[in-house]
Amino acid sequence: MPASLFKVIARFEDADGKSLQGSGYRVTVRDQDRFLDDKLGESELDEQGEADFLISVADIMSFDSLGERTPDIYFVVTLDGEEIFRSEVFPEVDFEAVNEVTGRTDSLTQTFGPFRVG
Repeated sequence: MPASLFKVIARFEDADGKSLQGSGYRVTVRDQDRFLDDKLGESELDEQGEADFLISVADIMSFDSLGERTPDIYFVVTLDGEEIFRSEVFPEVDFEAVNEVTGRTDSLTQTFGPFRVG
């Protein structure tokens, strides 16, 4: 049975390689689509500079990507509402890839980064 929820973890650092943290930072994960990018989630950063997202398959599918299960994701970091960083796009992220050895889905959680901001 296909999964209905996926987890994304993204880690961010400042220019010196230290964990990015503070109450003014917000991270959004988006799915790049042909006409309109889907907002998949928004999170604050924890003390390790990480943002965690639970993403529903329903959030990935939209009018311009019906049936999509492998989103083209990217991250946007804002500080006090102003965009300060946009990551590259990670195409066709497959949360349901089957491990050839075990025959099990072992990628329901995907980790990205660390990204240098600033």
